[in-house]
Amino acid sequence: PRGRAAPAAHVRKRASANIFQGVGLLELRSLFRSGGAERPEERARLVWRYAGQRRMARALRRLRRRR
Repeated sequence: PRGRAAPAAHVRKRASANIFQGVGLLELRSLFRSGGAERPEERARLVWRYAGQRRMARALRRLRRRR
């Protein structure tokens, strides 16, 4: 339509390297419990311990395999 400016290209926000940054252990437990995760306490401890480290993904995969 006339009179309207062309829409600007959508710019995607940069993803955070650590989505759990600034989240406390109790909040993580609650998040995993409400999400229906098996072993929510253990999963929260792993994320808390390895947050910001490359080993976190590997630890979570090991936990998934133990189910």
